[in-house]
Amino acid sequence: MAGELGQQTVELGTVVRQAAEESYLALRDLVEKSRAADTEGEGGQQRSDTEKKIELLKFIDRTRQRMLRLHVLAKWCQQVPLVLYCQQLASTLSSHETCFTQTGDSLFFMHEGLQQARAPIFDVPSAIEVIHTGSYRRVPKCVEEIGTQNTLFQDERKPTLKKLSTLVRAKLLETMVPKEISEVSVTDGIANVQVDGEFKVLLTLGYRGHFSLWRILHMELLVGEKTGPIKLEETRRYVLGDDIERRMAVADNPFTVLYSILHELCISFVMDTVIRQTNVLRQGRWKEAIKSELISDSHTSAGQGGNNALVQLGQDGELDLSGFRIPGLKVNYWLDERNSGSAESDSSPFIKVEALQDMQIKCQHSSFVLDPLTDKEADLSLDLSCIDVEALIFKAIACNRHTRLLEIQRELKKNIQISRSPTDVVLKREEVHMNIMQKRMDRRDFENCCTNEVLQVRAYGQSYIHLGINIRSAGFLLQSPKNILPPSAILESEEALNKGSITPPEVFVSLKTRSILHLFAATGRFLGLKVINLVKWLSLSSVVVYSQYQITLKIPKSILYGSDFMVMGIPWRANVYYLLMQLDNSLMPVFYLLEVHADGEDRSNADATSDAKEAVRFNRIDIGQMQIGLEYLSTLRSEVAFGKRPLSEFLLNIPSLQPAIISGGPSKRRKLPEDASSMQPGTTLTYGTILAKGNWCITENIYASVLLQVIKHCLLGIKYAQLTTQMNSLNIPYVEEVGLATPSSNLWLRLPFAPDGSWKHICLRLGKAGSMSWDVRINDPYYGALWKLHGGSTTAGWGSRVRIANTSEMDSHIYFDDDGVILTYNSVEVDSIQRLVSELQRLSNARVFACGMRRLVHVKVDEKLGQNQLATKMKLHSPKKCFRDRLSDQMTKTFRIDAVGLMNLWFSYGANAMRVVHFVVEWEAGRVGCTIRVSPDHLWPHTKFLEDFVNCNEVASLLDCIRLTSGPLLALGGAIRPAKMPAVPAVCSSAQKQNGVLLASGSSSTTVHTNSHDAQTSSMLSAAGRTVPGLVPSSLMPFDVSVVLRGPYWIRIIYRNKFSVDMRCFAGDQVWLQPATPPKGGPSIGGSLPCPQFRPFIMEHVAQGLNTLEPSFLNARHTGPHLNASANTLSGSQQVVTTPNPLSGGAPGVVKLTPSVGSPVAPSVSRAGNAMLPSSGFPSGTAGASAHLSSCTNLPVHMKGELNTAFIGLGDDGGYGGGWVPHAALKKVLRSILKYLGVLWLFAQFPDLLKDILGSVLKDNEGALLNLDQEQPALRFFVGGYVFAVSVHRVQLLLQVLNVKRFHHQQQQQQAPQSSTQEELTPSEIHEICDYFSRCVACEPYDASRIASFIMLLTLPIPVIQEFLKLIAWNKSLSQPHGDIATAQKARAELCLEKHSRSFSGDYTETSLPSKSNIQHDRANNSVDFTVTFMLDHNLTPHMSSSGGAGWLPYCVSLRLRYTFGDNSHVAYLAMDGSHGGRACWSQHEDWERCKQSVVKAVKAVNGSPATGETGQGRLQMVAQMTQKQLQLSLLHLRDGSLSAGSTRS
Repeated sequence: MAGELGQQTVELGTVVRQAAEESYLALRDLVEKSRAADTEGEGGQQRSDTEKKIELLKFIDRTRQRMLRLHVLAKWCQQVPLVLYCQQLASTLSSHETCFTQTGDSLFFMHEGLQQARAPIFDVPSAIEVIHTGSYRRVPKCVEEIGTQNTLFQDERKPTLKKLSTLVRAKLLETMVPKEISEVSVTDGIANVQVDGEFKVLLTLGYRGHFSLWRILHMELLVGEKTGPIKLEETRRYVLGDDIERRMAVADNPFTVLYSILHELCISFVMDTVIRQTNVLRQGRWKEAIKSELISDSHTSAGQGGNNALVQLGQDGELDLSGFRIPGLKVNYWLDERNSGSAESDSSPFIKVEALQDMQIKCQHSSFVLDPLTDKEADLSLDLSCIDVEALIFKAIACNRHTRLLEIQRELKKNIQISRSPTDVVLKREEVHMNIMQKRMDRRDFENCCTNEVLQVRAYGQSYIHLGINIRSAGFLLQSPKNILPPSAILESEEALNKGSITPPEVFVSLKTRSILHLFAATGRFLGLKVINLVKWLSLSSVVVYSQYQITLKIPKSILYGSDFMVMGIPWRANVYYLLMQLDNSLMPVFYLLEVHADGEDRSNADATSDAKEAVRFNRIDIGQMQIGLEYLSTLRSEVAFGKRPLSEFLLNIPSLQPAIISGGPSKRRKLPEDASSMQPGTTLTYGTILAKGNWCITENIYASVLLQVIKHCLLGIKYAQLTTQMNSLNIPYVEEVGLATPSSNLWLRLPFAPDGSWKHICLRLGKAGSMSWDVRINDPYYGALWKLHGGSTTAGWGSRVRIANTSEMDSHIYFDDDGVILTYNSVEVDSIQRLVSELQRLSNARVFACGMRRLVHVKVDEKLGQNQLATKMKLHSPKKCFRDRLSDQMTKTFRIDAVGLMNLWFSYGANAMRVVHFVVEWEAGRVGCTIRVSPDHLWPHTKFLEDFVNCNEVASLLDCIRLTSGPLLALGGAIRPAKMPAVPAVCSSAQKQNGVLLASGSSSTTVHTNSHDAQTSSMLSAAGRTVPGLVPSSLMPFDVSVVLRGPYWIRIIYRNKFSVDMRCFAGDQVWLQPATPPKGGPSIGGSLPCPQFRPFIMEHVAQGLNTLEPSFLNARHTGPHLNASANTLSGSQQVVTTPNPLSGGAPGVVKLTPSVGSPVAPSVSRAGNAMLPSSGFPSGTAGASAHLSSCTNLPVHMKGELNTAFIGLGDDGGYGGGWVPHAALKKVLRSILKYLGVLWLFAQFPDLLKDILGSVLKDNEGALLNLDQEQPALRFFVGGYVFAVSVHRVQLLLQVLNVKRFHHQQQQQQAPQSSTQEELTPSEIHEICDYFSRCVACEPYDASRIASFIMLLTLPIPVIQEFLKLIAWNKSLSQPHGDIATAQKARAELCLEKHSRSFSGDYTETSLPSKSNIQHDRANNSVDFTVTFMLDHNLTPHMSSSGGAGWLPYCVSLRLRYTFGDNSHVAYLAMDGSHGGRACWSQHEDWERCKQSVVKAVKAVNGSPATGETGQGRLQMVAQMTQKQLQLSLLHLRDGSLSAGSTRS
């Protein structure tokens, strides 16, 4: 019943009719109810309007739902055929499924029956072989090979295949082969049948056992795309081959059947591929650019979809070709946007691809087109083996484009303005490179541009405008090189051409005009002109208003030829001059020079017509009157014949525009060009005549030359007006020449600062026409003398040693000649006159200073003659010479002018021929005042005060300042930097040994004795290569000392920003030294910390310094300047020798001065109460040294008086007292002062370090600072049972130790009689501590970390201190010299006190504690961390090329150890680091690790050794000894290994 109900149907009209009737009946019932309610309402209750509306709304809703369902049903009914078709397909598939199921079941049950029905296979061929031959060749050799062998033997194959090939050829001869088959061949019994581009089939005989029928072995389709030929599926190929075999078996012409079936299949595949590629293009890169439609036999449209399943198989496996039609395809390109929606009115070109009646693919074009390669009718075809629809479209477009461009070319050649020669309009077929084309990426891609064929129209010269056609839209594309036309002009013309509002000839005439104007604009831009733009103009009654970039011009309409013109502004400040350029109807350039009113007000909001700048005057520049020489005309013609040249090269070929080339030195007069009237008739032409000729190409150089000639007539007047305007604004008076036909080229100026009225004739020359250059000439004999000096003359008033100084590049435009000086300028700027005034001011200042120097220094023409005259003058007028003459003579001797120039002057300062300081005074461009450079550059911290003297024209004060400050500054530089002293010879044969004192050769008057430690230090540094022979290295660090000039004669020396010493220079041979007094706020905001006993200290060293000088040198100071002393001390005149220290308690590092041999000894200068003298309770490791002053020394009177005052004022001066120091002893005094300041700085570090270290390690009653005396200076502190006193004695710190337990000896014996002897330092140990403090702690260079490490060392227990003292004593014994200077090269070891910021190797990193100490005392764990540094033996270290600043240092290794003391004391290895990059002389990482492991084993071995009491050595000493031995062994292994490796390599 359900199936019957499902099969029942009803017509759609019946459903619609019933729905309408029901709606009508419902509406009628609703109306009747409403009327009835109204009737009943008259007598009873009436229904409200709301109820009526609700009823009506319900009716409408029900009706709407019913109509909506009806609408859905109607739309569904339209798809009934599709639904029925789908139902049929579903039914067919269901039946197929049933059949397949039944077949599968049948085959399953049939399998069992086949096993029973099979028959035996008789081996008939084997039986025949046995009967005929009596043997069997196929008998297997083993059991595994038993079976039937179906392959032939090798000797059987060749005859069998030969017979088969004969049969196949015979069969082919009997069979008719269609002519379409291109190749038939037989190989090894296989026939190869091939149709080019379609298919290839391999056949043989033997279909189903019949050798008369054909059997298909292989079938391959050759139809394909770019990716390759089409490949059939295996099943389809099998079915297709089987069907063809059956058809060929029953057919009379089997090859005809074969060809017809495969050909139709190939054609269907071709059309299907064409349709599919077209659809892909329409949806991809050719979207909206092409459209396609299928073409049936009746040539009606069948849609745009692809052809799916063109060749289908029937249910029985046969090919179903009934109703098989191969549709064609029509592809439209260059779609018209206006007709893109309607197909009937579409006039776009198209390509038709279809299979004709003969089943051949044919491609046809909608219109007649020409092939661009052959200029014949285009032949469109498809390559079936590589189908490419896009290539077919490209070829059709190229042919159509070529045809259209040919039509435009014929039209353009008829226009005389465009085509004047055969090469003006050319159809170019090769590819146009886009790197020279203008590329508009915002409008189209590279593929859309015309890249194969363009129409070239000459703009000018070798520049062309290109016309192409867009391959997508058939729109015209205009392109040009970037320098021909602006992009806006190309875009505007292209849009007009595509809209059809303008013809191609009109477009190219306009573009050619604009290109010439654009060339003028580019040339003007090259020449510095301001190109405004192509003008957008508004026509009024008599003028044309131009408004662009807030500039509004009113141009008279009478001078305009059209809408295309160019306005160029001369780049002046007010923009009052403009050049109007345009072309007339014959494309001849027309130029007008416009002069407008200058208006500086803002016109941005003004009206364009009322506030415009009106051209008050205009002048036409006639190019027809501009003549050109015949030789230049030949050059232009050669450029046309052989190609164009660059514009810069072209400008050099214009004779009238070549500027005067001025080389360095004097200017040379050049011959003026001949007048035009003197040339022969016919040798000159005008530019107008050249441009009017149309029989040869007019290059861009000709147009550029025309513009240059035009600008040439405009610039001279503009330049004159601008310069005079600037002079008026600066109130500079000038005189001009009037009454001439042309503007004057010379102006005569007068400046207020002209030197002494000599510059009365300053001539400003405007230069030649057409050039922006101008110059200024001043006739002055001063520069004439410089010109003579430049030529080598010695009679120019400058002497024979003065040369011409070089001029800076900024002043290269200024030069001089025999008449005066010339300033040349290449252009007129806004500040040209102001710049001129500035440079004239610099010239004037340099001239005044040079004259002043020449007057003061007294430059002589002949040096020998001048010396003789000076000696004669001194003999005659010596008693009556005044102070001014003496000062002038000193300046003449000490100052010398070396070079003089326009803006600079070089002079030097020194005695006789020895020039120690060189000065360069220069007036640089753009700077107010002069600049002074000094060599050596470190002498003056700055030259501000010297420059002030020069700027104020105080030449005498400048020289006086240099004379008074050079010596002190040189002495200060020598004190800071390494000092010279003779090198100590290694062999005693070069010296004489007398009375145990080594006297250097040439020294007989003065000797300096140094102790053994100094000799060892200097020899070690010399052996290590640290210094060159004759130099003692300075102990100062680069950051220690800084020098500041507080005034011209006031020098401040700052030491580590804590101490400052002022050095004031006065007339005479001495300076005043005094510590800088701090301001009211104290030393924290300025000044210096107090320097106790500063005045007695410098007086003592003055006496020592003067005592070492030779008497002859002091006597010579009256005849020469004081600089001789400084220079001689710098040259190393004093001799130094070494001698053993006779005093056991002498201070190491202190120089002891002795008087000359045979001279009486003066009383020593001492300071009472300055230092604590050694006593029984305070053993000291340092004793003072006395200074001796010779009584026979011939000192000047004022110096003797100063020394006498020094003996008087030796008391306390508050730390800010000063004293006079002679120049002769200044360098030594300054060097001592720097050491003294270093000692004070080191002493100032003690209080803070004591508070930090003692407070962090010890308890309150175990150590503290007792007292601090800043006046001595001295301090005392206690640690445990000892009081340590530190005091400043001369240039070193002294340490004294007091044992407090000695005063309580009896009480300590009663309480602990045994421990007192064990935990008490012996006097020798105390002396060792003091000595170690002087040698290694308070030594140069001063470092606070050494003090911190020393204090930390004192906080250790007494036994631990004794361990370190044994280590220090052992280190000291290694450093003792043994009569050999090379001792420093051997291995040494020392306790490292300095703390560095670097870390050790990866196995240990330093603790980041705030303490500055390198020794870390961990009291809680009874341990101490320290570092021992081992200097390696130089004789054992291998030779290595060390690079960098540390190459001179000896190789060393730092060993970081931890000593744990107490009951179980032992030493632990922490880390090891090397110098020179971290591995010392071990370049290989493996060798370094091996050495490190050996050191670790050595340290561990010491811990297992006998007790220290049994061996008499300390544990730390044993560790150091073992480590040193291990390092030496490692060095020996390293050296032996390197030597063996070197011998192996050799």
